[in-house]
Amino acid sequence: MVPFAHRLSLEVAEDNPLWLIVLADMMTNLMLFFLVMFAMSLQGEEAKKLLARSLDDKGLTAPADPAAERVVKDFREEQAARALQEQFGDMRMDEDTIRVSLRERLVFPTADDRLTPEASRTLETLAGVLGPLPNTVVVEGHTDNVRVVSGAFKSNWELAVARANSVVLELAKHGMHPSRLVAAGYGEHLPAASNDEPAGRALNRRVEIVILRNTPPDRE
Repeated sequence: MVPFAHRLSLEVAEDNPLWLIVLADMMTNLMLFFLVMFAMSLQGEEAKKLLARSLDDKGLTAPADPAAERVVKDFREEQAARALQEQFGDMRMDEDTIRVSLRERLVFPTADDRLTPEASRTLETLAGVLGPLPNTVVVEGHTDNVRVVSGAFKSNWELAVARANSVVLELAKHGMHPSRLVAAGYGEHLPAASNDEPAGRALNRRVEIVILRNTPPDRE
């Protein structure tokens, strides 16, 4: 028996460097991986769930990669922000939040917390965009500084809270999970513009939809 007879000869090794052999092996594995992923994508939902349960039962679930999850999360949020910009126009985005401002005239009658028919359609569209995201959504009610003198509300603060609640209930009605929704009322205390002119007061009478980017809920 010739020792190491199974190894490559010097001439063959020179023609087939080790790095090329490793690369070919990696490419083969990658091709097989993507073929499996493609085959899985063709399966029905029940087959996918069955496979996921099977892998999980065998302890084969791949550990989550925080960096990859963050990239996917940022991409989904940016896609949602673009859709909100196209649908509503008044959208602002920073590292912590995505904000959409809905003017009073689009959502509520004057000094009222009952949604207009147009508002229900608007919020249905909004829920359709936000539904796939896991993020917490805060609905903020804002008013101008003109004192409430009649009706069901004793102050602008009460009116702002009631309007935020109405929007939260409507979003839940259109499929958003209640655990993701928070209602907040600020009344006249966070104005977007000066209350000295009618145009500024009109800007202050608004509902802001705030998507929190860094604090997704733990449940759906």
